[in-house]
Amino acid sequence: MIISGLVAAPLGVIHIWWRIDYWSPPELFFFSIISLEDMIFGFVSTGISFTIYDAIFTKEKIKLKNNKKKTYLSYCLIIIASFFLLNNGLGLNSMFMFSIPTLAFSAIMIIQRKDLLVPSILSGFLSVIIVIPLYIILFNYIAPNYWNTYWHLADTKLGLTIFGNVPVLELLWYFSWGCFAGISYDFAKGTKNSKNNFEGLLKNLQG
Repeated sequence: MIISGLVAAPLGVIHIWWRIDYWSPPELFFFSIISLEDMIFGFVSTGISFTIYDAIFTKEKIKLKNNKKKTYLSYCLIIIASFFLLNNGLGLNSMFMFSIPTLAFSAIMIIQRKDLLVPSILSGFLSVIIVIPLYIILFNYIAPNYWNTYWHLADTKLGLTIFGNVPVLELLWYFSWGCFAGISYDFAKGTKNSKNNFEGLLKNLQG
């Protein structure tokens, strides 16, 4: 969790796309094209997405014959390169610019590793399940006017919300990133889940 979060934190610079066509949030510390808040968000969201499935369902991993580190790195570079084509070239909103390639390459990894299908989907759903109650508290009660104030998509066709002030596009972002990040380690390192830890987790929660 820590390693993946630290790797992703500097990539908060990618959020410069979101500032152009998605939102313009107030910043405490903004340095040219990157903010401290973006780095913290990248660290937290990535660390959780990378590990949430294993934390709940996996007791241990087994090593497969070969890793795909170079292949995975090439996928990451292609995803970043695709941002320029999808957003700057085709004019897609930055949320779709991000979600389309991450979901596409999640599918590509799953095609190569069928055992990653369930971890990918569950990681996506779990990421969404975690964030929904947080968003409900933050944007329905603590800052109910936040999205109307800083969101570029308010009162547009893309400005759909559920559960009050929870933007659907936000959930799409978390789901797509969860699907991709949740299987990144196993795909790159050539590992797989060998034992289910869910029953043990339930026993621990029950005391």
